[in-house]
Amino acid sequence: MRSILLLQGPLGPFFQHFSRFLASQGIRVHKLNFNGGDESWPCVGSNISYRGSLVDWPAFLDETIKRCHIDTVFCYNDCRLYHHYARQYCQKQHIGFYVFEEGYLRPDYITLEPNGVNAHSTWYGRLETLLPEVLPVEKNDHFVISPTFQRRIGYAIRYYISMQLHYPIFTHYQHHRCRTCLSEGLAWLKGLYTKYIYKNRDQNLKERLIDHHSGHIFLVPLQVTDDFQVRIHSCFGDTSQFIRHVLLSFSSHANDNDVLVFKHHPMDRGYTNYKKLIRYECERLGINERIFYGYDLSLPELYPHCKAVVTVNSTAGMSALLHSVPTITLGKAIYDIPGLTSQNGLDQFWKKPCPVNAKLFKQLRCFMLNHTQLNGSFYGEYQKTCEKIWQRLLVLNSFNTVHTTVKNIGSQADPFNVLASQTKPAA
Repeated sequence: MRSILLLQGPLGPFFQHFSRFLASQGIRVHKLNFNGGDESWPCVGSNISYRGSLVDWPAFLDETIKRCHIDTVFCYNDCRLYHHYARQYCQKQHIGFYVFEEGYLRPDYITLEPNGVNAHSTWYGRLETLLPEVLPVEKNDHFVISPTFQRRIGYAIRYYISMQLHYPIFTHYQHHRCRTCLSEGLAWLKGLYTKYIYKNRDQNLKERLIDHHSGHIFLVPLQVTDDFQVRIHSCFGDTSQFIRHVLLSFSSHANDNDVLVFKHHPMDRGYTNYKKLIRYECERLGINERIFYGYDLSLPELYPHCKAVVTVNSTAGMSALLHSVPTITLGKAIYDIPGLTSQNGLDQFWKKPCPVNAKLFKQLRCFMLNHTQLNGSFYGEYQKTCEKIWQRLLVLNSFNTVHTTVKNIGSQADPFNVLASQTKPAA
């Protein structure tokens, strides 16, 4: 790994710190910026602005990689349109491709994998046969990550203001969310406001659930409304479709004394509100008294009182398994393994949730800690995080796993072709 290319990273200065660390190791760093927000935190090395269209992106990527002698590419989230094409290109050209993502294990962890994450992971669908029988002793150098929500709000506002101001320069850029820059910035402010407005209400709801419905709670931790993991790795077009599907199945197949609790995703508070949708569906199905909806419900406090958890493929499913709460995934999830998650379908799940095999979960957690998870954060503790990343990269390169063969995902039925046609330039 001598010359690396950074594509889009997490909101904030993480790639700026990462580039500085890589440069200190004698590695040439090149950073591609796709909009003004990307330019907000200049990286060490060369910063290159791409102002062309998505159609011209593959040719530009090819020229840049050859001109700069790139041998490794890093990005955050492998489902963004530009990253999808880069991933496909790197696989064909046998160039190292690493993907950062939020941690499968929360809190205190981030994800780093070669070739892809989640259902694009090298390990997806193979873990059942790869989990270790003998668990190695865990290292004791774990550090705790302090809360970062308010810091992330500041990063987001800075990013989207800069993105808006520089829009005339990057007119061809296609953002991965179909919203204007102004609406993005306002949504983050609204999210902070919503968090505090509903704080007392959610506390009262939590106490009511524990006092009156303990042992009969089906918890549904929602994902963000336009989450790629929902759109690409499930049969649902968005979170609203998922909610309707769950409510319909619950109304027909759950026990009469069971209740359903939807928990809003913390990063989606300022963007969406499903109250009207849920109220309408509940009235139509006649289950008003059995459905609840909250924002800041503490999952660890609710888990001991839950009967089970329903998710598309959220990392909250991993958290539920950690607490031995029966879980079902309705999309593709790296932790969807027989013995851990229920395999018989949602309609049967309400009355016969599959118990969690605690030993199997320990094996899965151990595997992830050693192969996909890193103790660190994208929004703080940058030096420690970069050191953890570097240690993992040395291991990955020494075992030559960077160029693991992954099946090509380009085809006429490629969902990214649909996304590309629906995504408009941010303005």
